[in-house]
Amino acid sequence: MNTQIKTAFYWLLLGICFLTHTLLHMYGLFYGADISLPDATGEVSLGVQAFNTVIFTVTFLMALLSVNLSSKGFRWFSLVWASLFLLLNLFHLGATAFVEAFDLSQVCLLTFVLAVNVLLVATLFYRKNETKTSN
Repeated sequence: MNTQIKTAFYWLLLGICFLTHTLLHMYGLFYGADISLPDATGEVSLGVQAFNTVIFTVTFLMALLSVNLSSKGFRWFSLVWASLFLLLNLFHLGATAFVEAFDLSQVCLLTFVLAVNVLLVATLFYRKNETKTSN
């Protein structure tokens, strides 16, 4: 498969997984759980809005751009961004598995997210090296 298409697919898959992760957090509502944060005021803070924009919108944007851009600068940015996501996903999986209340569905999903993220970074790294040797 073309590495550019594969990269876009991985970004898209990560975005879908992030949405699924959020949906799984809300499942407690069906069972009567209070899922609101302890200090919730009813308004979403600007910081949370910015974080959600980066996590969701930029992930889908990266999928779109990966299909349409192939410059060296974009490939480097994509590799760095995917590596930062990998660290975020690694720490989040650890927190979900060992710090927060254990949730099997979240641990399984976050393990899958980590695997997809590793494949994304490996694909981007291989693509970076592939273009370096072909020049």
